[in-house]
Amino acid sequence: MLAATLVIIGCSRHVTVPTSPKLTIYYCKAGSDDLVGFPFSVDPKLGASAVASYALNQLIAGPAVGRDSLVLFPAGTQASVTIDGGVATVDLHGPIARSFQGGGGDESGLFKSLTYTLTGLPGIKSVQVLVDGRNRAALPGGQFEIDEPLTRETFAQ
Repeated sequence: MLAATLVIIGCSRHVTVPTSPKLTIYYCKAGSDDLVGFPFSVDPKLGASAVASYALNQLIAGPAVGRDSLVLFPAGTQASVTIDGGVATVDLHGPIARSFQGGGGDESGLFKSLTYTLTGLPGIKSVQVLVDGRNRAALPGGQFEIDEPLTRETFAQ
């Protein structure tokens, strides 16, 4: 939980005032490797797993505006996330798990968005992607390697 300390002049007590932590959901611009960040506020009472689930759900749902210029997960995609140490494990289900039709650039953009969004959360260093509960080399129909945990350095190449 994030908190700010407020000192009241003339008073010897410190008062703790909760603040809303911020998180950024990243989307890749279509046709490029550039990321666009959308800021969100999060209830400070949420734990790390709940914040990661919230971030993942926001990413998959896509932004309310500017959708046409961004790489988005296919409609109907579902996912869950668990955190173990510094690794967020994301299990993808739905249309994306049956056949990916977006092309190499879009596929890379999806995983870059996913990785930057989740590694932007405190304590998460990498993202392991599962497809229908299993570790796979790539999405069905895809080419981007997802059998090893992804980090921000994965996309620096």
